[in-house]
Amino acid sequence: MYQITFPPTSNRASWLFIGQVIDFDNAPIDIENCTMEFQISDQQGGPRLLASTANGKITYVDIGTFRWFFTLDEMRGLWPGTYDTGLTLTNDDGTQTLQLSVGPLPIVDGVVP
Repeated sequence: MYQITFPPTSNRASWLFIGQVIDFDNAPIDIENCTMEFQISDQQGGPRLLASTANGKITYVDIGTFRWFFTLDEMRGLWPGTYDTGLTLTNDDGTQTLQLSVGPLPIVDGVVP
């Protein structure tokens, strides 16, 4: 599991993130048949936004490479502050779930209406 700190992200813009799952030799792992979930939660643990392969907000773009995308309207629902995040990966038969990352996401007020 990785402890990740995202750079400050605006609540007045859409947010696209691209990541990669690699093995110990830095080779990409085929995750095409796996499921992923990325959640943004408030400081009390309440879910604010969810991207997953199930809801189509996480997609696979290449072997071992994934992306998530939150629209401007979704990001506008986040007040300025720091949110908790977590990313999980579940294998293709659903028998094992790995916590890939946890960490803070600072949201800044993008000022533009």
